[in-house]
Amino acid sequence: MIRTKIVATMGPAVGKPATLRQLLHAGVDVCRINFSHGTLAEAAVVLREIRLAAEESNLAVAVLGDLCGPKIRLGKVADEDGSGGMPLATGSTLIIKREPLLGTDGRVSSTYSGLIDDIRIGDRLLVEDGLVRFVCTEKSANDITLNCTSGGVLKSSKGINLPNTPINIPSITERDWECVDWAIENRLDYLALSFVRRAQDILDLRAYLRDKVSDIHLIAKIEKAEAIQQIDPIIEAADGLMVARGDLGVEMDVAQVPILQKDLIRRCQAAGKPVIVATQMLQSMIEESSPTRAEVSDVANAIFDGTDAVMLSGETSIGRFPLQAVHTMAHVADVTEQYLVSRVAAEALPPPRVKTTLGSGAMARGALQIVRELSAKLVVVWTTTGGSARVFSKHHFPIPIIALSNDARVLRRVALHYGVIPQEMASCQELNELILNVDKLVIEKKFAIADDRILIVAGWSPGMPGTMNGMVVHTVGQQWTPTPNAQVLRQLVRAERE
Repeated sequence: MIRTKIVATMGPAVGKPATLRQLLHAGVDVCRINFSHGTLAEAAVVLREIRLAAEESNLAVAVLGDLCGPKIRLGKVADEDGSGGMPLATGSTLIIKREPLLGTDGRVSSTYSGLIDDIRIGDRLLVEDGLVRFVCTEKSANDITLNCTSGGVLKSSKGINLPNTPINIPSITERDWECVDWAIENRLDYLALSFVRRAQDILDLRAYLRDKVSDIHLIAKIEKAEAIQQIDPIIEAADGLMVARGDLGVEMDVAQVPILQKDLIRRCQAAGKPVIVATQMLQSMIEESSPTRAEVSDVANAIFDGTDAVMLSGETSIGRFPLQAVHTMAHVADVTEQYLVSRVAAEALPPPRVKTTLGSGAMARGALQIVRELSAKLVVVWTTTGGSARVFSKHHFPIPIIALSNDARVLRRVALHYGVIPQEMASCQELNELILNVDKLVIEKKFAIADDRILIVAGWSPGMPGTMNGMVVHTVGQQWTPTPNAQVLRQLVRAERE
């Protein structure tokens, strides 16, 4: 079983319940609903199918709603010559008008009327992820004049990027607020906020959720140069990051994107928060049944960097081979992880230092040391809120982490975390009851067999959040009784914490 998590975007290609079940069995842990496409009524149908497929498959599957954010797009453009839009040659002139109009004869409009006010002479304007490029040469009260520096075809609703221009537009649009209310009503597990520029963007959304008594976790999508300047406060404010390399590569020097990816993953590792690497990971599989060698290397390198999850966008939403794309992603992850485990064993790497507030990082480092020395097969963690599973996940154990909880919402949420397998179990009042139930579960689920050593981590009052303070080495299939071993482990943890 792979430890890297797979996020799959929902769409017409995976609309049938049978296909969706196949995706989950192939390795999808998180289903992404992109609010940029379709209506909320259509999203409700998709959500119902996801939850039904997850229930039938007996899997904890997280649902991530991706908010549109203030994406600026071209208005409607006429098909002037059968190319699907308006051809523009390098060196030609384009005028963008404030008022909506049908684009033709070198004149178009945009979905953001304030574009005319915000852009400055000399600023760059990029269309369709930079395929067509312009520089602003003139502006007036109601239009701007652009010089085309790289020609192409302008088509209706294609995205506009402004890498040099501070945009005076809220990070959360009216449409986004509608989607947030829908997400609250339907108890989504995660919301991804697009085009985050500062920590306050996340804090504003969190305050709104708090007022609505919602505990949806927030993922900050990093796709603006402004976000990089404020990245540490953003990581602190968010519950995780998504490295959205598409817009990030347009907003910044594309050669910087691999470096930024590594740096963002490293920062999330230190902060103890999950990170998703996204955009064009297996892009060719939208049309082809096999990936390119470069795409396979891209997925593997994201795993080498330490990402929690890798994401499929068009590959699963509109692609011809959605199931093959998931199988490919899972296979690359499996092979890469096997290499990483063998390398760690050979090099005896020291455990990472993850910042935590309750000593759970020290607990995880102690557990990792025990796992290595005793060749344990599993780590089993009781988690009331998901926090313990998240911290253990960031230590990238060479064996699976079974996260136990009696809260289905918590189990869905931890499905995003690297190496964590969510499993439902009733809360236990005594440690010996917990160990007995764990023993039954790991055998029934075939996570372990008799005589395997496993490490059980929980507070002596597992039903109480924040009381994770003990570890027990248990041999599967054997009756457990308190021994001096338990006391020794408590002392080890205290020493590690100090």
